[in-house]
Amino acid sequence: MTSIYDTIVVGAGPGGSVAALQLARQGRRVLLLDRQEFPRDKTCGDGLSPEAVRILDQLGLVDLLPQRGFRIDGMSVTSPSGASFEAPFDPNGHPGYVVPRVALDDGLRAGAIAAGAEFIGQVRVTEIHEQDGRVVAAGASSSYTWRTHSVILAVGANMGLLKSLGLLPTRPSLGFAARLYVDGLPRQPHQIQFRFDGVPLPGYGWIFPTSSTSANVGVGVVGELRESAYQLLDHFLAHPPITDLIGSGRVQPPTKAYPLRVDFHRSPLRRGRLLLVGEAAGLVNPFTGEGIDYALESGALAGECLEHCLERGDWSGRALSQYERRLRRRFQRAFQLTYWLRRVYMTEGVLNAFARACVRWPDLPQLFIDIMQTRQTPLKAFTPRVILRLLRSLPSSP
Repeated sequence: MTSIYDTIVVGAGPGGSVAALQLARQGRRVLLLDRQEFPRDKTCGDGLSPEAVRILDQLGLVDLLPQRGFRIDGMSVTSPSGASFEAPFDPNGHPGYVVPRVALDDGLRAGAIAAGAEFIGQVRVTEIHEQDGRVVAAGASSSYTWRTHSVILAVGANMGLLKSLGLLPTRPSLGFAARLYVDGLPRQPHQIQFRFDGVPLPGYGWIFPTSSTSANVGVGVVGELRESAYQLLDHFLAHPPITDLIGSGRVQPPTKAYPLRVDFHRSPLRRGRLLLVGEAAGLVNPFTGEGIDYALESGALAGECLEHCLERGDWSGRALSQYERRLRRRFQRAFQLTYWLRRVYMTEGVLNAFARACVRWPDLPQLFIDIMQTRQTPLKAFTPRVILRLLRSLPSSP
């Protein structure tokens, strides 16, 4: 069976579904494919930043968040010594949300279908190549073959297809994370927690409430693991402050671990008429592990670029490269600097000093949280003013 489409989107996560929705709303014939049937779970921290909420608002999809998630107004950060600071999630008062991916992804996929996209689940794409001025995609089953003007790859950290297409760096930079859900908790604040206590650096732990009595609890680390992600999570849960916070909460099995692609700064973003979005392009924050807002934004940009090409009938390298140029301009420098931020700041001495500095200078917590969400350039963490405050907060020599 051979069908012809304007665009095929491989992967129905946030980036893929948003790209499909963008194009379907323009009347384009879009096929959205996924290896799994929906609704399906996706291992993740489940956090949506105010930027992600803004993008969904622009797309007319923001109403699904309060129906399916828990509003977040603030963030707290705990240093290795146990000192904490907090600030609003967004200085302008815009909320974030924690939405389990089983609900978020299915809602976004439904939005794409409502806009006119066709969805087929339980399809594993194994081959993509250009032929006679079109792109041909084939599934593992010989009954699936499609012809299209273009393809968007939104396959997340599933690197098999990318590797077979020559679209994976030789040594992709990876992080690793593990998470579980806990319910029956004491009443949860509308606040997410990042914790650098109870996890060996450069790792971090998190508690993201999914309701007033439940939370997504997990750990993440960028770089090589000395222990498995499951072991790191066990140590984090056994850390007395975390044990006290969780109290008599009930762990909901199973615990799941997953890789994180954090190499956007050197990942390919396009080859011919194939565009990569979200984690398939390494778009995961190297400091926080956040990826949903980057997936949404890159998916929207990919949809805009391909609509431009379809409208003009222009499939030149210059026209298709608009996507790569815009995405690099938006995130390249921020990701490169975030790597340096992680190297310098994610050490015990610096994090402890920064927590002490936040008590003395109340503007610092908001700066740190803004940098973590890429609302501010990481360069702000290296200004003479901030460095001087850090030095003044280091412990005195005996």
